[in-house]
Amino acid sequence: MKRFLVVLFVVLGLASCGDKNAPNLTSTPDVGKVEQVEVSAKGVGVTPGAAVNDALKQAVQQVNGAVVDASSANLNVMAKVTETIDVDTAQGHDSAKATATMQGQAFAEQIATASNGVVSNFKVVSSSPPAKDGGMYTVQISAKIAKFKAPADAGKIKIVITPLRSNTPTFNIGGKAVPANEVLDPVRQLIIDSLSQSGRYTVLDRQFDSEIQGELGMIASGQTNTADLAKLGQALSADIVWVGVVNNLAYERSARKLISADRELVSYGGSWNISQRLINLATRQIMLSNTLTGEFPRVAPTTMGAGINEVNTLKDIQANIARKATNAIMMKTFPISIVEIDGTTVALSQGEGSVKEGQQFKIFSMGKEMKDPQTGQSLGNMESECCVVTINRITPKMSYGTLSEVKIKLDGIKPGVLQVREEVIQTTSAPPAPSSPPANAPSAVTAPPPTRAAAPTNGGKKNADW
Repeated sequence: MKRFLVVLFVVLGLASCGDKNAPNLTSTPDVGKVEQVEVSAKGVGVTPGAAVNDALKQAVQQVNGAVVDASSANLNVMAKVTETIDVDTAQGHDSAKATATMQGQAFAEQIATASNGVVSNFKVVSSSPPAKDGGMYTVQISAKIAKFKAPADAGKIKIVITPLRSNTPTFNIGGKAVPANEVLDPVRQLIIDSLSQSGRYTVLDRQFDSEIQGELGMIASGQTNTADLAKLGQALSADIVWVGVVNNLAYERSARKLISADRELVSYGGSWNISQRLINLATRQIMLSNTLTGEFPRVAPTTMGAGINEVNTLKDIQANIARKATNAIMMKTFPISIVEIDGTTVALSQGEGSVKEGQQFKIFSMGKEMKDPQTGQSLGNMESECCVVTINRITPKMSYGTLSEVKIKLDGIKPGVLQVREEVIQTTSAPPAPSSPPANAPSAVTAPPPTRAAAPTNGGKKNADW
């Protein structure tokens, strides 16, 4: 028996130790929660019941702000309880009975029950009848009021990604007019996805306001548990706002009919140009303003029936635009830095959404901070070129890469000193020319340069606001 107990205690002890190190498999996302806050408040009214009701409203508004309006249907449920004091005490003329009733346990329980969780631990600390006829009753109460505690992510930089603007309703993609929203909406979503996955930002939704307002309306109208009142007025405002304007985006199909044969000389080419700004919401200061550019894959003139996959080509360009915009935002607010070095293998401070496998970046070493001698404002740090990093593995929060072209000593460098500054654009060889046509077919080599077909374009005109 003794041996059995010893074994049992050992097993329980090991199980206890294991529990301390075991992963938490039951954790839930932090979406905020309603907690109880202890407050005291004073109320005045022409009757004892009105004074208590006023004190309750003051207490609730003290915790949750003026967003909980005094006319709220949920708060006025408690007014029905306080009115019973006036009935029982002849509108407060029996002040002794009024005081006894208000300070009684039964009345406190009625208030807590009627509030459905908004108010708990209610107590009338003191009450004072009017000093003269026509005066006001005064009461002092203490209570615990339900308050919404925001999730931890609410402390991150809050950003809104606005819909991209365009002065044209369609874009020319391979000779086809594609609606602007079909081209630009996925770009916005990709930027939102990347910033959300980075874990560095709280990305705020501005797309489904009507659906969200419908849910909040249910709380305000009293259709939900009254404790949910604490969720009203908790919407977050942005710290920074990203806006983008399309100046040009076209992938044109050029075709020329050859006179000597029943063939067309077809080629494809185009480019895109998008202006972006990152704006400080509170001050309206422009933190970042530049232009993103890129080209569609070119297809050399050929008579061999050249064609493109418009869907896949557009997806590639959308991903490229989103990646460049995301990188610009991240570099301005959270520059990617090297946090660990092991020989030429390094770990970087950001992962999914910020970088992708195969990308190469120039790395710079941060030196002494420099200040403008006239304004005293920081100009940033002295920078010296260090090396190039090639990304070869990505995790949700980090990425790993290999250094090359190292120009400085890496021994003793602290985390964060080496930072990513710009992407190294890897040049690719031009696609091979199409195979020669049969000997009896007309040659396209000596054909004159193709002229562009009258495909719809957005003109490449830059938005006046930019």
